[in-house]
Amino acid sequence: MLEQTWTVPASSMAVMALVGAFTLLFPLALGIVFWRRARGRWRFFWMGCVVFPLFALGLEGAVNRAVLYGPAGGTIAGNLGLYALFGGLMAGLFEECGRWCALRLGKRWARGPQDALMYGAGHGGIEAALLAGSAMLSNLLVCFALNEGGLAGAAALMGAESLTDAQTAALASLVTTPAGMYLWSAFERAVAIAIHVSLSVLVYRAVQRNRARWLLLAVLLHAGVDASSIAAAAFLPIAGVELVALLWAAGLVLLARKIYFLEKGENPLTFPQGEGV
Repeated sequence: MLEQTWTVPASSMAVMALVGAFTLLFPLALGIVFWRRARGRWRFFWMGCVVFPLFALGLEGAVNRAVLYGPAGGTIAGNLGLYALFGGLMAGLFEECGRWCALRLGKRWARGPQDALMYGAGHGGIEAALLAGSAMLSNLLVCFALNEGGLAGAAALMGAESLTDAQTAALASLVTTPAGMYLWSAFERAVAIAIHVSLSVLVYRAVQRNRARWLLLAVLLHAGVDASSIAAAAFLPIAGVELVALLWAAGLVLLARKIYFLEKGENPLTFPQGEGV
């Protein structure tokens, strides 16, 4: 394929747009379901939307950069086991501690574990929008520039006079990747949201019962999910990596379901449907 004739198929761009829309609409739809059927409240959903970027992208990102670009960075990055363990623990510590802070702050307003469901939908939803959604939007903009102006148009969009080898390889990937492959991003985000909702129920119990062991369990489970996904990505195709994540999600959903009904039974809901925000 000559670089001058590179174009991204319309089918691929359509799937990118659908996946981008999914990352916004699915969490909102889930929030509506939890609000109407479980009577969770939106304030917890929006709280999750605030806490994820603050703790994961802000605090965790700063620590990751300090460690990985520090003296020990080369050793960690050069060893798959250490890198997977480090990445998993950092994600578990910062996201679950952030979740605990949010639910601890909201304890005075909490009406039951249904608020944890709303928080999880917001936490996982904003992650989906900021990571997968923004990636799809960025891809679409590059695709339009490439299709309209060729490599020069793509370079102009990226603000570069000439493309680096890495940028050229990224453009080649957009051109050659089958449209259906982008659907894995939607699947990945749906699984991740299920995990976030489940972990939110565990941390809710930690807050309500003032039991640190539930928070520790959430941290370790989150670390296990991320570490196993990082390790699996080194050996398995994307379908295998997503299967690993799906198995984790299934186990966490079953555990969270049990805890949810225990908490709900001990904190019966008496408010009319839809009351409160």
